[in-house]
Amino acid sequence: MTSQALPFLENLNPSILPCLNSAVASLSQTRQAHAYILKAGLLSNPLFSTKLVSQYANRRCFAQADLVLRSISDPSISSFSTLIYALNKSNLSIQSLSVFSRMLSHGVLPDSHVLPNVVKACGKLSALKFGREIHGFVCKFGFHSDSVVQASLVHLYLKSDRIRDARNVFERLPEGDVVTCGALLSAYARKGCVNEAKEIFSGMQRLGVEPNLVSWNGMITGFNQSGNHIEAVIMFQEMHSKGFQPDHITISSLLSAVGDMERLTIGIQVLCYVVKLGFLHCKFVISALMDMFGKCACAEELMKAFEETDEEAMDVGARNALITALSRNGIVDVALEIFERFRVQGRELNVVSWTSMIAGCSQNGKDIEALELFREMQSAGVKPNSVTIPCLLPACGNIAALIHGRAAHGFALRTGIFTDVHVGSALVDMYSKCGRIHLSRLCFDSIPNKNSVCWNAIMGGYAMHGKAKEAIDIFHLMQRKGHKPDFISYSCVLSACSQGGLTEQGWHFFNSMYEDHGIEAKMEHYSCMVNLLGRSGKLEEAYAMIKQMPFEPHACVWGALLSSCRLHNNISLGEIAARNLFELEPNNPGNYILLSNIYASKAMWDEVDAVRDAMRSRGMKKNPGCSWIEIKNQVHMLLAGDKSNPQMAEIIEKLHKLSLEMKKAGYLPNTNWVLQDVDEQDKEQILCGHSEKLAVAFGLLNTPPGTPLQIIKNLRICGDCHVVIKFISGFEGREIHVRDTNRFHHFKDGVCSCGDYW
Repeated sequence: MTSQALPFLENLNPSILPCLNSAVASLSQTRQAHAYILKAGLLSNPLFSTKLVSQYANRRCFAQADLVLRSISDPSISSFSTLIYALNKSNLSIQSLSVFSRMLSHGVLPDSHVLPNVVKACGKLSALKFGREIHGFVCKFGFHSDSVVQASLVHLYLKSDRIRDARNVFERLPEGDVVTCGALLSAYARKGCVNEAKEIFSGMQRLGVEPNLVSWNGMITGFNQSGNHIEAVIMFQEMHSKGFQPDHITISSLLSAVGDMERLTIGIQVLCYVVKLGFLHCKFVISALMDMFGKCACAEELMKAFEETDEEAMDVGARNALITALSRNGIVDVALEIFERFRVQGRELNVVSWTSMIAGCSQNGKDIEALELFREMQSAGVKPNSVTIPCLLPACGNIAALIHGRAAHGFALRTGIFTDVHVGSALVDMYSKCGRIHLSRLCFDSIPNKNSVCWNAIMGGYAMHGKAKEAIDIFHLMQRKGHKPDFISYSCVLSACSQGGLTEQGWHFFNSMYEDHGIEAKMEHYSCMVNLLGRSGKLEEAYAMIKQMPFEPHACVWGALLSSCRLHNNISLGEIAARNLFELEPNNPGNYILLSNIYASKAMWDEVDAVRDAMRSRGMKKNPGCSWIEIKNQVHMLLAGDKSNPQMAEIIEKLHKLSLEMKKAGYLPNTNWVLQDVDEQDKEQILCGHSEKLAVAFGLLNTPPGTPLQIIKNLRICGDCHVVIKFISGFEGREIHVRDTNRFHHFKDGVCSCGDYW
């Protein structure tokens, strides 16, 4: 450009052009140039106006840039494209599309530089409809042969999850690029479309594109995310054979796939390769390695990997992977110890760390520890989220910590996460396990978008409370609302039928599973049916069903039969069930105890001694009866026969007084529930020490008159305790809620909600 070509430049201040052309000119200099151009009357000149737009846009002064652009009477494509590009670069996609629309209204047609930016803006906004209009514009004005424009359309359709449309555009690309090819094959891999992904991968050479490391990683990661773990491993082997050296992304994805496959031998081979490559200090690889050992249930190798890892190289992700892996394998004490060590050392821990530890405790019987961790988490300034609360609530439900559960509910309401379907479902489950089925229903009704987990939670709650009619009503309502029942739904409704003794309806639901919904009966469904038939006294029919099962029955099925035999004191079928259980669960003392109790009910003391001798020879002990009760925001545990409680003397005295009142009312202790060869007086003393009676007496001593009592027991409530608590509820004027391993019993005014059928 010369002054001869542009005569008006001859009298121009010589400092103006360098300022407008400079990439480092300050905003102040740009404004000075703008003022000079206005004063000189040169703003209508496209050269100066476009330069000004560019300078303002590059400094993110978009209002000034737009003001200059609007002042141009006949703007050029360059003026618009400069601002569109800058807005897009700053993620101001809506403004970018607005400028594009204004450009079209001026009759200015876009070029191959503007179109990719506009398509990219559509992708960021998920504006598929507008993107399709631009695609039509591309076809109309002959940009179908422009690789950059076409590639931008491929990315738009992929971001909009329109993989078929992306493939159609991809097929028409005049020449490919590795980024576009990689994006398409990754999308296919993530969706689990193995053949399509491989087809794209093979077709890359047709377009003259050589796969790079990003392409390989896209395939491996995509296959892993879609559950095609074997394909991910095969793809890695092929990558290795082609001479490509993996990076930390490749190794992390591979270890994740190996862990999901639970193939430890392959994992060990990958570990050796990791050591060879020198990746053992990479935080991403360390995290994936911990996760892999955890999924493969290799606690020893997991701890060895941790001990050999420099803790300085572990980031918070690796620490989380370690805690989760230990908890997943039931090594919660070690997980708690390491978690506490991290805290003392001041290592970074985030909401995932705390949530993982709370979940580990909740899932492994350390419910009180889970509640304590939740308190400490908040004291440490870490805010729980919509994952933390569903992990905590099962702990509240397991030990009927209603006050803690309500506190978690309040937190969910205050933070606005109550509407989360997982939080809502967990609250439904928690309240039902805490004996407040009416609150479960209120929470259920408040969930805006219910899924099958929500429906199953309320159905299971009604079943646990012996409300068979309500559970069946929910089952039908679920289908009327357009939700198809799954195998868990049928487990819940069959369990409800079992609690209510509804044999005919149970058969109806069992048969309708496959007939109406194509669901094959699973082990748990057969277990429910055996329990239903057995508890209703149809033991031979239950045994016949077991013999006709299409697969070998597991312990849950034989356990249901053995429990029913104990209920009806059937020795012959009880012995058959027990023999099978001894093979399936040789270290479970509960099965020996049930058989021993059947013999004891018939005064077959020699057989009782033989069973208990067998237990002793195997080093097994009977699990003691244990009950929990929550009083004044604290959970108390009472063990059968345990004298360590500081109030035990008062508890025994209270039970003695109640026993005298019961005898005055004509009640005599049912010593048939004492399955030991001792005299009647000793049997009465043994009955007095049952943990649920101790918990009731403890509650009476430590709560104001009329306060409801909530008790959880780890075993099935015995018949004598059931009668005693019915009497206490009427005599003391208390509502007493007892949850045993089978169901809830709601005692009020001398009556139990189970109708004495349990």
